[in-house]
Amino acid sequence: MKDDLKAQYGYSDEAVSLLLTRGGLSIYTCVDPDVQAQVEQIYSDRTNLDYTSSSGQQLQSAIVVINNETGDVVALSGGVGEKTTFLAYNKATQAKLQTGSSQKPISVYAPAFESGEVTPASVMKDLPMTYIDGNNWPKNDNRQYQYARTVYQGIVSSVNTVSARTLDTIGADYGYSFAKYNFGQSSLTDNYPLPNGQSLSDVGLAPLALGALTVGSTVREMSAAYATFANDGVYREPRLFTKVYDSNGKVVVDNEQESRKILSQKTVDYMNYCLFNAANNGIGGAAIFAGQNIAGKTGTTSSNRDRWFCGYTTHYTAAVWCGYDIPEQIY
Repeated sequence: MKDDLKAQYGYSDEAVSLLLTRGGLSIYTCVDPDVQAQVEQIYSDRTNLDYTSSSGQQLQSAIVVINNETGDVVALSGGVGEKTTFLAYNKATQAKLQTGSSQKPISVYAPAFESGEVTPASVMKDLPMTYIDGNNWPKNDNRQYQYARTVYQGIVSSVNTVSARTLDTIGADYGYSFAKYNFGQSSLTDNYPLPNGQSLSDVGLAPLALGALTVGSTVREMSAAYATFANDGVYREPRLFTKVYDSNGKVVVDNEQESRKILSQKTVDYMNYCLFNAANNGIGGAAIFAGQNIAGKTGTTSSNRDRWFCGYTTHYTAAVWCGYDIPEQIY
C-alpha cells in the first residue's frame, strides 16, 4: 500500500507514514478475521517455534495464506513472537529468501510441461551432470543415484539431478522468463553486479533447478505462484487490500487485481497430480492432515539454512518459511 501511494501521488516515505497513521484513511483489506486469528494463535506464541541457533538467534518463520476462490491474501504473519513495533519489517512480504527445492515447480516443471517437451512420464538420467576436480554436480540430498528416473519420481522425491536435467532440456532462459514474468518472481535477475566487477545471474541451472537464487523470493510471491496450480492455471496478483478512501470518502487507491492465464489445463493436471503425490507419498508428508486433499512441495537450501512448505487444499494456498534472520544451519 505504501508503494501504491508513493507511485500514484509521488509522496515521500515520511509523508506516506503520516498519511497512514494520521490521515484518516479507510483501508479495505482482504484479511479474513477467522483465518488470521488462527495464524496469530500460532505465530504470536514464541513457544511454538522455540529454537535457537549456536550463536543465540531465535528461529523465525513467515506465512502467507491465499483464498483460492479470490486470489487474495486472507492471512499472513511476518514473524514469530509478540508484535511490539508498528509497521515493522515483515518477513512475509519484504524479505527476499532462498527458496531451495520449492522453486522447482515454478521455474522447471510447470514450464517444462507447458513447453510440450516433457511429461511426468519422461525419463531423465539420475546422474550428476559434471565432474570437476573430483566434485560432481548436482548432488542429490541423500547422495544416492538410480541412473534414470521419471520426472514424476523427480518431483515426488525432490531429485536434484532430475530437476537440473529437465531444465537443461527446455533451456534456462525459458525457465527464467516463465518464473519471472508468468509466476511473478520479480526479484529474479539476469545481471546482478558485484563490487569486483563481476556479476551474478539467475539464468542458470543452479538458481532455477535447485533454488539457489541470487537475491531470493518472498513468501508472498511463492504463495501466489502455487495458488496458480489451484486456480486452473490462472495467476492472480496476491492483493492485501482492495480500496483506500480518504477522510472525505474519495477513492485514493483502487487496487484492481491483475490476472493472467499462464498454464494449460494439461499442465495444471500434471502439476496437481505430481504435487499431490509429493505431499502424500513423497517427502512432504509432515504437511498432511485429515479431512483435506493437500498438494505441495518442500524446500531446503544449502546447509539447511532455509526450510519451506508451499502447498494448497481445495480452499486455500499457503507458503511457509522457517529460518534465521542471519542465515545459519537449522538443526
